[in-house]
Amino acid sequence: MSIDLNFWKYKNNIYLDNEIVYQNACCNNGKVDGLEVLPIEDILKEIAEAFHDWNAYNLFNYEKDGQGAFQISTTPQTVRFDCYSMKQVDMKRFSSVMSKFGCPLYDPQQNVRFDKIVAFLIDEASEYKAQAEHQFSCLLPRLEVITQLVSWDECMRLSKGLNCVKYNAIIHRAKTITKVTSYMQFGNGWTNRPCQCKTTLLEEKDKAHQILGELLQKSMERVVNDFLERTYYE
Repeated sequence: MSIDLNFWKYKNNIYLDNEIVYQNACCNNGKVDGLEVLPIEDILKEIAEAFHDWNAYNLFNYEKDGQGAFQISTTPQTVRFDCYSMKQVDMKRFSSVMSKFGCPLYDPQQNVRFDKIVAFLIDEASEYKAQAEHQFSCLLPRLEVITQLVSWDECMRLSKGLNCVKYNAIIHRAKTITKVTSYMQFGNGWTNRPCQCKTTLLEEKDKAHQILGELLQKSMERVVNDFLERTYYE
């Protein structure tokens, strides 16, 4: 199985259509205005160090028995890794190495760039804005977090045009059970993690705030863990 993972860096105050950049720069090797020139030689050295235990035929071709193989393609603005039968844990290393050069992962298989996450906190969940932002800073420190406090209808409307990692949290109070649900979408992939408690435990306001905050934390941890297990981002 072949998977390609791609990296580039935008100039300050510029953000383009990632899919078009991928096609023009990473597939067609064209120059794209708005992308930074990368220190390719330094990047190749970092890759060589990260995969020092692999067989390197040259700076662009690596192989290891039982672990697969990969080829590196570069332009002055981009680095592309074509991976063959590699394990996920090894492919995640590309994301870590390239982050040192300010280059987030773009995965065309999932059609998403792992550079930012828009977090929608819906209705009552909006009371936990500071907590959610702190959690993301710990769980996914390299992603820029953009938080929006919205209603359910606003979340559905605003999220449609976004082609980035998306998250939403909602608190649903029913007669007997209250659920705090975290939903995360990353291109073609998604995960959904609810945590719940008995509604009777929420009768006291201060205690309710504490319990719901704990449930939100658990649901965020679980949904992010799913996200990391299902992507090549590290």
